Amino acid sequence: MKAVRYHETGEAEVLRWESVPDPVPGDRDVLIKVEAAGVNYADVMRRSGKYHFKVEFPAPLGTEAAGTVVKTGRDVKDFSVGERVFCRTTSAGCQAEMVVAPETEVLRMPQGLSFIDAAAIPVIFLTAYHMLKTLAPLRAGETVLIQAAASGVGTAAVQLCKVWGATVIATASSDKKLEFVKALGADHVINYQQRDFVAESLRITGGVGVDRVLECVGGDVLTKSIDALAPGGRLMIYGRASGNLPAIMPEQIFAKNLQINGLNIGGKPWTLAIHRAALDEIIALVTSGKVKPVISETFPMKKVIDAHHHLSNRKTIGKVILIPKEA
Repeated sequence: MKAVRYHETGEAEVLRWESVPDPVPGDRDVLIKVEAAGVNYADVMRRSGKYHFKVEFPAPLGTEAAGTVVKTGRDVKDFSVGERVFCRTTSAGCQAEMVVAPETEVLRMPQGLSFIDAAAIPVIFLTAYHMLKTLAPLRAGETVLIQAAASGVGTAAVQLCKVWGATVIATASSDKKLEFVKALGADHVINYQQRDFVAESLRITGGVGVDRVLECVGGDVLTKSIDALAPGGRLMIYGRASGNLPAIMPEQIFAKNLQINGLNIGGKPWTLAIHRAALDEIIALVTSGKVKPVISETFPMKKVIDAHHHLSNRKTIGKVILIPKEA
């Protein structure tokens, strides 16, 4: 089969679509023929060597996919050959024609859900869900400032906030993106290229500040996000797309009784059981039509370099998907 791999860190051009041995499922594993795989900004960070993870080369990419079961291990009881499934794996390798996943990381696809939509769900919706519910349950009436609201996680977070009764202030870099997140349900939108999001957030909240910020950019956006918080507010950090995590002075935190949470859904203390319960609730919201994955662009898997350029150039509104059958 073929898979996306990189033999060194660097620019997108280090990525290869190359032949590798077919994966072999263990006794409790499911072998999936991949029909669609998600691409996340974390993949860009891993490939560029800017993440804290150590990798062994050649390294695979991708932690979410949807497809059809083609083989099961002898101790697998819950899945059969031919079933439509999706997965969020703890190890990379989903950006390939086939992937092996432990039975515990595989879920059945609801009827009517496409492979593309199923592959788009796990990472972005789990990230948004855990920031809004698991780490600190969102209260109806809270005001949430969502940075980079047109991103995959941002589009998921806007929708979940509205389902759970929050007021959403969304930022993005273009009016086109803001029009989209407004249509998703954002109550207020700010083009941060043209306006100061701190001043606008304070104006919208009558000078009080927001209850919660979801932040993935880093740099000045992170430090200014602290200024946008109300006393007792909560800063949720789940990335650093700018590549920079600035120092935060303790007085910025304790003077306003702020709380800071970091989120990496691939690390401890997150367990499969926690993710599974969250995904069950997310899928129920998807099948009921209350939320939906937003697809920015699909690329043939052999054009993974183009997909990374698309993400890095901030052209996305929603999620980027790779499709191996077009390769």
